[in-house]
Amino acid sequence: MTDTEVRDSLAPLLRGGRPTTWAYVDVSEDRDDPRGHAESLATSTLDALVRAGAPEADARLVVEELVAPPGAPAPVSRYVLVQDGELVLSEVLPGPPKAAAALGHGPVPDALPLLAHRPVDLTFLVVEVGRDGGGFRVYRFGHGEVQREEQVQGRTDTLHKIVGGGWAHKRMQSHTEELWRQNVGELADAIDSAVRRHRAGLVVVAGDIRARQLVELELSEETRGLLSVVPADTRAPDASDDALVGQVEVALARVVAQRVHDALDLLRTRLGRGDGTAVTRLGEVVPALAAAQVDTLLLDPAAVDDRTLLALGDAPWVATAPEESLGAAVLGELPAASALARAALLTDAHVVLASAGSLPGDSGLGALLRWPVGPGTPGTDAP
Repeated sequence: MTDTEVRDSLAPLLRGGRPTTWAYVDVSEDRDDPRGHAESLATSTLDALVRAGAPEADARLVVEELVAPPGAPAPVSRYVLVQDGELVLSEVLPGPPKAAAALGHGPVPDALPLLAHRPVDLTFLVVEVGRDGGGFRVYRFGHGEVQREEQVQGRTDTLHKIVGGGWAHKRMQSHTEELWRQNVGELADAIDSAVRRHRAGLVVVAGDIRARQLVELELSEETRGLLSVVPADTRAPDASDDALVGQVEVALARVVAQRVHDALDLLRTRLGRGDGTAVTRLGEVVPALAAAQVDTLLLDPAAVDDRTLLALGDAPWVATAPEESLGAAVLGELPAASALARAALLTDAHVVLASAGSLPGDSGLGALLRWPVGPGTPGTDAP
């Protein structure tokens, strides 16, 4: 789930109220001794969760979910939440771990691992095309399962070009080209329709080189603007999936990098203007979050986790001291990154994870504001 998904699906959990047991663990099965690793993971996880205060029944439920087959190839992680003996969430997260393993029990779960795995709300298509048609699969970023799959089978008579001369040679070549065009044209129509229906933001195309060229010509201008082409015939009998998987990963990484770049660029621009619509210090970001003033929070968790903040049971959701709680119950102390991300999600703000080296200043933080901070108090540097 993306920051939007976390906000919509986990809002009741992020608000707090019921003790929650959670775990984020690498559950890849490509081990020398998969069974032994699963047993070791189960024992160590159960012990750690019980030591953290989790009821043993809840801890065992988390463990059972973690050691169940993930249904996705390695590398893969899992994020599990349990409340009062009920499995609330179990998310399979494809790809290498994006954060350190985390186990916990308390009033507020840590949503950062989910945000790290699903940083953008993106639906994308993976298309494999041949001269007889082809098909595509629809995915959501950070989800291993296929959202939709469609195959388009065209006419297959006289698909191979004629070798040789004769009076009918040119005519037969033209007929074959027209068949190819009809087949990939049907596929292109289906792709265009899927892009519109799913609001896709990326289309990765692989397959026969001539069919790739033809399908690109048949696609709408909107879809062509989303294309990333794999220069390999992945439908060939001896083809490997590596080229396609690698190209999809590269294309997705570019989308994420562009989102981070755009947010950083806007942050620097606003700071340069000095119009009060961007801040970077912790002492500025916390009150902005408390006022629901933040539109986008930029954050490097490692840069701020030597600090803690108070998680509150109601607005303003986060505070540096009890006297700033405005009457809301103090749920407990959280690592600053987790508390900041939680407050952002509960106030409909976006969260962008970036490196401290790319963020202006030395705080590892930045926030784009919905409205400017007020004028400074005379004789101080505070807003």
